[in-house]
Amino acid sequence: RAQVLAAVDRLSPQGGTSIGRGIQTSLSAIAGRVVEVDESQGGGVEASGGDIGYYGSAAVVMLSDGENTAGPDPLEVAAIASTAGVKVYPVGLGSAAGTVLQVDGFQLATKLDEPLLREVARTTDGTYYAAADGAALEQVYRTIDLAWTVRTEKIEVTALLAGIAALLLLVGAGLSFVWFGRVV
Repeated sequence: RAQVLAAVDRLSPQGGTSIGRGIQTSLSAIAGRVVEVDESQGGGVEASGGDIGYYGSAAVVMLSDGENTAGPDPLEVAAIASTAGVKVYPVGLGSAAGTVLQVDGFQLATKLDEPLLREVARTTDGTYYAAADGAALEQVYRTIDLAWTVRTEKIEVTALLAGIAALLLLVGAGLSFVWFGRVV
């Protein structure tokens, strides 16, 4: 909780909404290194520096109140998150009908892009949640299960067990030689 609050304090609001950049920043925090997005791949996006690793127990809860207005493409960055095993849970604040906000004396029109947020969730095996008000947002937080997940993976251990058996055989032969003067 303290780390999340510290991360929020480090944020600096800027104009526009870049859903893709938000996911990218989250991936950087999860991977423990800066994840640069290379948009020069002929229409595709990939993480610069190659594979960012697998983080199957990681999840991103993304709050959005508007349309995507800046790059990179959220769906392509969501594909990178999916490859890394990171689930994104978009939470749409407000309504698709939109509203006009007063910001520093200016009027700003904003409307929620629910289809995009639903597709981001689908791409990463997450779930989209709509929160029109504070009570709905509290319900969303109670609904999202951010518990640790365990991925079962089979590992071949035959060689390891054979090595241990051979080592025990050598130890037994050595002890037999020390005690009896011969290998029995």
